[in-house]
Amino acid sequence: MTALSNLNNIGKAKLLHELFPDEIPQLLDHIKDVCADLKANKEAYQSTWNFGLMTFDMWLSLAEKTETLINRHRTHMIKSSKTFSEQLFHAYDYTVLFINDRIVKYAEGKSENSKFKQAVALLYNP
Repeated sequence: MTALSNLNNIGKAKLLHELFPDEIPQLLDHIKDVCADLKANKEAYQSTWNFGLMTFDMWLSLAEKTETLINRHRTHMIKSSKTFSEQLFHAYDYTVLFINDRIVKYAEGKSENSKFKQAVALLYNP
């Protein structure tokens, strides 16, 4: 097993899926809901956007890429930790920033599983 400090984004996502497979459908649905909300309320988000160097249009683009991936591979992502991790966490794709943010926010605000919340905090919080 790889040490926690040596896990990359793909490894973290794969481990999270393997530990909590029942949480993955709700997580994917949450991410899709956020993507839809960003598109539907684009103007409101743009007017209040304050996320460092990343513009809202860049963030929306990441959300759209993520939504496309989930729509294309959702069934396989639910069944396979390998598909979940490798499709969502491409090594050289900035969608990782969006997805990591959504995993943390889902754990903090939506998930009712305390162990899942602890695992996300361990894996994704510095």
